[in-house]
Amino acid sequence: MNKAFPLLFLICSLFSGCSENQKLEQQTIERTDKAFRTFQKAKTVEDVGEKLRLLSQAAAQIESPDDTLLTEILDHQIYFYDAIKLYDSSLHYANLMIEKGIETGDTSTLAKAYYRRGRAQLNRENHLEVLRDMHQSQKLYLFTGDSTSAGRRLVELGIAQFRLGDFSGSQASQIQALKLLQNSEDSIFLPRIYNNLAMTYRQLGDLDEAIDEYKNALRIAKTRRDSLALLNNIANIYQEKKDYERSLNLYDSILHLATDKTTFNRIKGNLYYTQWLQNKSGVEDEVKDIMKSRQQENDLIGLMTSYNHLTRMNLKEDPEEALQYAEKYHSLSKKLKSLSDQTQALGYLIQLSPPVQNKKYSLEYMRINDSLSTARNRVKNLFAKIKYDEEQKIKEIKELETLTSNQKLELLQERNRRNLAISTAFLLLASAFFVYYLIKQGHKKKTIREIHQTEVRISKRIHDELANDVYNVITEVENPASLDREVILNKLDSIYSRTRNISRENTPVHTGPGFAEDLQYMLSHSTPAHARLFLTGFQDIAWEKLNAEAKIVIYRSLQELMVNMNKHSEASIIGINFRKNASRLQITYNDNGVGAAAEQLKKASGLQNVENRIVSIGGTFNFQSDKDKGFSANILISM
Repeated sequence: MNKAFPLLFLICSLFSGCSENQKLEQQTIERTDKAFRTFQKAKTVEDVGEKLRLLSQAAAQIESPDDTLLTEILDHQIYFYDAIKLYDSSLHYANLMIEKGIETGDTSTLAKAYYRRGRAQLNRENHLEVLRDMHQSQKLYLFTGDSTSAGRRLVELGIAQFRLGDFSGSQASQIQALKLLQNSEDSIFLPRIYNNLAMTYRQLGDLDEAIDEYKNALRIAKTRRDSLALLNNIANIYQEKKDYERSLNLYDSILHLATDKTTFNRIKGNLYYTQWLQNKSGVEDEVKDIMKSRQQENDLIGLMTSYNHLTRMNLKEDPEEALQYAEKYHSLSKKLKSLSDQTQALGYLIQLSPPVQNKKYSLEYMRINDSLSTARNRVKNLFAKIKYDEEQKIKEIKELETLTSNQKLELLQERNRRNLAISTAFLLLASAFFVYYLIKQGHKKKTIREIHQTEVRISKRIHDELANDVYNVITEVENPASLDREVILNKLDSIYSRTRNISRENTPVHTGPGFAEDLQYMLSHSTPAHARLFLTGFQDIAWEKLNAEAKIVIYRSLQELMVNMNKHSEASIIGINFRKNASRLQITYNDNGVGAAAEQLKKASGLQNVENRIVSIGGTFNFQSDKDKGFSANILISM
């Protein structure tokens, strides 16, 4: 089974925790415990160091691992460690938040936790991990119905793809984000989408489309600074298209609007360089003045641009001066870890350097190009794998749906054997008492009592559900005058179907090599047509290492839980997670049904049977349910 599919199962099984979490957050307003008071105090403190100390103290004061306040504390810790640039710490707490989201079943927390970890990875410039986490976050937000947050995460995912050189993938992510956010009036992320689309079109060589996307961003830009940056980019593309007049006119029209030195130098520097491209003379001193201003402002990004321009302007006229600027350009690009600028600078150095150094620069150029190519292939392969996993997930869901349809078809085909149901019902009744007699001779008193309860239940079901109906059918057949053939056939079909269900629930459990397949088949066939069953970790369990007694207990216990679900829960999603924890097998059951009060469940004989079975082999069983909040159970068995 692929990696994406089990994650979907896990999410589905945890879905019921989302609405509950919202209610718990509302309840925190009334809290007065020590952890909550410390957390409130931390939020009012201005000093970040003291704030983080109080947050750690509040986390230590939490008594219950299920307390949702811990999630809020972790979120604050991540944010403020990011603020003081301690990114390893923020990454640590993001990982804790992910673990907490999985433990509590809170999908919204899990989505935010992956986003927080992605931001921490971005600060560490680990763009491949940013891509992984933002992809996971947007999928989870989509699952919870939060399309706005999902769209924002897609924007950041697309930016990560762009930085990794996957321009086509970045473009696809931005377009998908635009579909999710186009009706949201998002003043921050919508301009970023259009700007990112323009950047990808520019990298892919479609300059006209790039201009159109910059204009789209310009229409919704909210600040003068953003508008000037977009207009500057449009002028740069006109420069690339060698439409120098239009480029110069645009630079000139916006220059007087720049109020900060960095923006002014960017526009002015581009204007001078464009004039040089047009006339090849007359502006070198002005470009040097821009370089000096950028040095004073410590504008390192802009300074790289100045070194690039001055190198290019002196390539033919003064190669020695060009070499000096190329060396500065190369040194600064390495400092800023800009691989694209490094390759540009190395191209100049290979052209200008003497033979001794030329070889060194050539080798470095090839190494960087190879690393860029490897990174781009890696990200494309990663996304290809993700898409493949998604396709496999959809395929498996369709296969489950087909299996359900086949089951219905099988039941319909068995209608011609409905007369067998009457004799089978009486045979089951006799067999139940016979099995009860045999088991009574060879088992302990507690086990006998449990089996007796089971057989009584079978007998009661046969009497209440089948015998009375059989008698009614016989009575109707004896009165041919009022006999309705179709009604009689439908009743017999119902009797036969219920007889088969009772038979299936009480057939012997085969504990040999085919046990896993039988267990999976039973769970699938116990799921009603309107519901979905999600299994996670099933294939990872070494079933052959379990003894026969444990297999029987697991089979019957899960069968009892599925019977209870069918009778009472009205669930539409059932999740069962299997996980080997040290030397124990942990099975977690969740459904999103109507639930019931704990006192009511404690009286249920079915759950008591489950607990008796599990305790008999040294395991533990506990469950949790509230009315209208679903049902969950946890089973631990030694392997």
